[in-house]
Amino acid sequence: MTENTRRARTGPRELSVSVTGRYRVMWWVNRTVIRMLFDVRVSGLDTWPAPPFQLVANHHNGFDPLVIMAALPLEPRITWFGPREADFSRGFKNRVMAFFGGVIPVHPEMTTLTSAVRAVRRVFDANGVLGIFAEGRIGFRESDLLEFEDGAAAFAIGSGVPVVPCAVVGTTHLWFRKRLSVRFGPPIPPEGARGRAARSELEQRTHVAVRALLPPIEPQLPARRPMAFLTDLLNGQDDIQRRTTEDPAYPR
Repeated sequence: MTENTRRARTGPRELSVSVTGRYRVMWWVNRTVIRMLFDVRVSGLDTWPAPPFQLVANHHNGFDPLVIMAALPLEPRITWFGPREADFSRGFKNRVMAFFGGVIPVHPEMTTLTSAVRAVRRVFDANGVLGIFAEGRIGFRESDLLEFEDGAAAFAIGSGVPVVPCAVVGTTHLWFRKRLSVRFGPPIPPEGARGRAARSELEQRTHVAVRALLPPIEPQLPARRPMAFLTDLLNGQDDIQRRTTEDPAYPR
């Protein structure tokens, strides 16, 4: 297998925590397109610590990482943990990620906890920022937060970096020029202790912090939502199928 073929199938290996010329183009195009489609508001950026740190966000839509990036300045660059993909040579979104880099792909059969930890430590050793959607899958309620999967707390505890809670509000259902909010909470420093108890405690603190950034009650949807097809434009087929049974606002 040639290097180009391996790269296309397994995703990028260069974590690219630095702001390259290629990333500048991607950041500018993404920011322009997302801010044309939606009314993006951001709060809490003033609470960010100096890198390295870990950004832990909720997840309601395939647009979420693009919306977060559109709300942020050019630096520091975020390296995203995921997605779970077996072949990055298929699909427009996967090809774009393979081209620009800046993600740690999770192969369903080949990625181990050890290899994931090593990749994450490379990001932190380079004073980078790691972004992770800790729920592991898309949720369909703006006011709700699914349980976190293992990994996010372990990465922070193992590397001794603070965790910055993040909430993306408004992406569960999308339409043209909808107002979206990206909210950041104060950083959560990891405790000195390690082990299962420390990971569990940090996971709980992070879950509470992200949950506090979400709306207290479910927002009411308007009766008519123009261009509602945007909602599932970047969602995977599994998530679209789940929406038909789990999304209380899905038309039946």
